[in-house]
Amino acid sequence: MIKQCIKKVDDMAHVMIIEDEPAIVMVISEMLSDEGYEVTAAYDGLSGLRKLRECKKPDIVLLDLNMPGINGRETVERMRSDAMLRDIPVVLVTGTVYNSVDFPPEGTYQDILEKPFDLLEMLKKIKSISEGRCGFKKIS
Repeated sequence: MIKQCIKKVDDMAHVMIIEDEPAIVMVISEMLSDEGYEVTAAYDGLSGLRKLRECKKPDIVLLDLNMPGINGRETVERMRSDAMLRDIPVVLVTGTVYNSVDFPPEGTYQDILEKPFDLLEMLKKIKSISEGRCGFKKIS
């Protein structure tokens, strides 16, 4: 079971995963934890927004688009309209077609990972965004 809020390890970035598929959350969480990242998970948009406000603010959010309750588009739109959450970078993790009505507007997210995604590609994107946000040195 994924803990609600896990303590930060060695100043690595804090990643929140908002994804309704527990198996995907588990795989991503384990990989990021093994890399030293702090990980918080939520299984739908509403609980994700609640955790974003209640837990330590993450450096990046991995956000699924197709979820029960409020979907990823509405989740990111709510984040962008909330002064406390608007600056958190978002990477969409989705199988949704790019020009779909479910897709959030350009400029509300930093990157996209299409399902099925490569774990190393995901890690590279997270490192790139978190390095820029956290002041880490880029690793070539």
